[in-house]
Amino acid sequence: MAGIKDIAISCGVSAATVSRVLNEDPTLSVSDTVRSAVEAEAARLGYKTPRQRKNALLGVMLVLSPIDKPGFEEKLLEALKPMARMEGIELTLSQPEKTDGIIALGEFSEEEISYFQNITANLLLINNLGSDYSYDSIMIDYPDSERQVLDYFLASGIDRIGYIGGIFERSRNVIGTRRSAEFRKLLEEKGLFQEEWFRLGKMDASSGYEMTMSIPNLPDGIFISDPDTAQGVFLALRERKSNAETVVYNNFFPVHLDRGVELRIFSKDVWQTALSMIARKAKGEREQGLSVSCPARLLENTASKKQGV
Repeated sequence: MAGIKDIAISCGVSAATVSRVLNEDPTLSVSDTVRSAVEAEAARLGYKTPRQRKNALLGVMLVLSPIDKPGFEEKLLEALKPMARMEGIELTLSQPEKTDGIIALGEFSEEEISYFQNITANLLLINNLGSDYSYDSIMIDYPDSERQVLDYFLASGIDRIGYIGGIFERSRNVIGTRRSAEFRKLLEEKGLFQEEWFRLGKMDASSGYEMTMSIPNLPDGIFISDPDTAQGVFLALRERKSNAETVVYNNFFPVHLDRGVELRIFSKDVWQTALSMIARKAKGEREQGLSVSCPARLLENTASKKQGV
């Protein structure tokens, strides 16, 4: 590896001069020609001072399979960038020049995982446990998330429970089917499932409104699949003067809800954990792969006894 002496010999100056130039010593008096020559040679040889090496940000790529509507990826990146920099990470959606790690969210094939590992040994999968511990993983406990919703309704004395949800197809993936199927299963197990209270349509406000207006006898509790659908549901409930309690499924971004409780799938704690894990691995502070299980959070003070990471 090139060092200060190599740069000094190449530029015909002392090693002390090279060190002071690269460390931006304000008391050093040298010509602009010498300063430029030293900096150019250091760049050519790839030399960095200890301070530069310490302060250099890790290059981490965020890879997402479709889990939400278009635009989610860019919005998520902007939200995570400040958190990433606190961990010494420059987070990007494209492959950085130097890839120190990859965070991949969603379902990926074994071939895709192998491809990621060919790029970097520091891989973190979110919601894809995979088959070994050669990489880190964080799993959201989706079944527990649905149970939290059902438990919240039952604890509130509500057993007339419905589901109003949207389905959205994107890049060969169908978003919204898992959450509806899991909740239906839980209701059936408790003997609470009623077909007339279980509606599936599009993932937008118009569909939410139409589905809610189409139910002859509204239930007392409604689990709503996403914030966009929820806006239409809320409008219909107001028009029908219904006091039905609601829980809204939300992946990550804070939303203003007219009423009810939010089920936050990816809490801030999840992302802070992910960024910390990839940073520690990339810096060589640990070698062993870790697998972490995280619950979703019902964002109401007493809604869930199982909150946090």
